Amino acid sequence: MNKNKKYAIIIILVSNAIIISLLESIIPVPIPVPGVKLGLANIITLIALVFLSFKDVLLIVIIRCFVVALLTRGIMMLAFSLSGGIISALVMLLLYKTCSRFFSIKGISIVGAIFHNTTQITVASFLLGEYVILLYLPVLLVSAVITGFITGSIAEIAIAEIGKKKILAKID
Repeated sequence: MNKNKKYAIIIILVSNAIIISLLESIIPVPIPVPGVKLGLANIITLIALVFLSFKDVLLIVIIRCFVVALLTRGIMMLAFSLSGGIISALVMLLLYKTCSRFFSIKGISIVGAIFHNTTQITVASFLLGEYVILLYLPVLLVSAVITGFITGSIAEIAIAEIGKKKILAKID
């Protein structure tokens, strides 16, 4: 695949991730727990994980986090979303590359969501100097399993369809 086509695909995936994140930020979650969200942009990260190089996956995550932070939550929230996004992408890539015969995309998504929430709550605790925040972790971990399963299920369907239609070939 030539570089222009690769960059076009990355731009399309980044744009979709940003749009999904922005839409998700205005759709109320029917759970009365602050901070819990579906993490639907993770669908794009999972698709990128399967079809793109890790460098490209990181680029998509970083650009999405910066743009969404600037447009919605402000630059202060960037530390939380960026740290969670990068760590979860690293963990998901490691699982996909080394253990995909044991972990489905759903399983990888769940583990990614767990690492994302754990990283975010740890960074928040450190930056705010309030370690009592860590008591919120069990609630976030339960939500990570549920939301990771949902986003992983959607990503699994999307990846299968993309593979069937040969929309994307493996890109490095």
